[in-house]
Amino acid sequence: MQVDPRQVDDQSVQARIWAERDWVPLAQAIVEKSCPVFGLDQKGTGRLTMAVEEVLMHLARTAKNTEIRLDIQPGGWYVAARLSFYADPSELWAMNLTAVPMKGDTPDLDHLGLVLASRMTDRFDLTVEGGRVQLTLRRDLPYPTVTAEPRPRIVPKGPLTIVFDPDPDLVKAACIRALGLYRPEQLHHSFFKPGKLADMVARGDMAMAVALTKTLEPAGMVCWQGNSGITFFGPYAFDQARESAKLLINHLIQRVARTGAKGMFSGLATQELPPGDFESLGTYGPGSKTTETRVWYRHLGEDPGTSVWSHPDLIPFLEKTYPPLWLMRQIRPTQDLGERHPERSVLSARLRPEISEALLVPLVGGRDMAGCLADHVAALQAEGLDRILFQTDLSSGWQAALGRAALDAGFTPKLVLPYGGKSDILVFQYERV
Repeated sequence: MQVDPRQVDDQSVQARIWAERDWVPLAQAIVEKSCPVFGLDQKGTGRLTMAVEEVLMHLARTAKNTEIRLDIQPGGWYVAARLSFYADPSELWAMNLTAVPMKGDTPDLDHLGLVLASRMTDRFDLTVEGGRVQLTLRRDLPYPTVTAEPRPRIVPKGPLTIVFDPDPDLVKAACIRALGLYRPEQLHHSFFKPGKLADMVARGDMAMAVALTKTLEPAGMVCWQGNSGITFFGPYAFDQARESAKLLINHLIQRVARTGAKGMFSGLATQELPPGDFESLGTYGPGSKTTETRVWYRHLGEDPGTSVWSHPDLIPFLEKTYPPLWLMRQIRPTQDLGERHPERSVLSARLRPEISEALLVPLVGGRDMAGCLADHVAALQAEGLDRILFQTDLSSGWQAALGRAALDAGFTPKLVLPYGGKSDILVFQYERV
């Protein structure tokens, strides 16, 4: 019997294994037996098992006898396998989207496994702290995709009420209405799988408020997520007068302000966002399936100020960006004083093919970053994704230093997302013709 993953989302399975071929069957068995308990189907379980197997086989060759901590973690709407170990993180470069599993006409057997592992996951993430690498491989639970037919906006009778943290059926109903009224570039990717969004809301990975009519019919919704910096999506108004939009945004501001968050910005804003409540951070240029996108921001209390890192070539952009937002920042220039850097880079590519958009996030900043970015741009454009973004977290000196590589690869700084990560996020867009 399959267990409802929401009932076991505080459980995980841990094992301490070693980077040797003899340990691979044990790791396979752990993944194969754990994933179904957490709701993953046979196909997803097989793919995650293969991904873990290939990473272990790679480590058995490149970091033999290294201790590995393996955790299988349920996420309510996904299952993640986290491997923690000491090794050179640049050895994982073959997980890049652009990695080619061939050397001329022969297979590159030393790296083929990592290429396969990255293709077997819905997303992978990588962090390095104190020399310890944490590689997380994620497979999402299966959900049906919904294509909603266009529907007219409603004319509610009587006042609207706001429901926070709606039940799954209301989440799905609101999602389907939004799909029928808004363009794909205005919708969070989870909206196309309403069951997935329902599980995200139930787990707390996405917050949501719905406006209801007196007859309990959805009249609008807004979603948000984050901690210090809140990202919101919407508002989505289903009523002809768009009265739900103002009510939902007021509710969002009041609720988020009580959490201690420092600010909030739009991930995807609609034309119903009430004027005057937010100020502009800047815009992303249009793509073939996407219009110019403006990003809106609102302070939530007085900014206490902080320090950020920046490559010297990006300091003028930051010095121009921060003052109009009344954000107090001490900008620290990064310096390369001959210290050792990884040879190869690793990037996470988060793709939205339905709107031809890709976001590149640095996981390992190698000396080849400019070339790695250029290779990703070429590969993404070949697949028809022509709005390509790249972001760096300015809390980290090594990430901020990648600004020069981004410029060399044809990217232009577009805007700063205050507290969008551990600190502010600087977002670039590829613009070289």
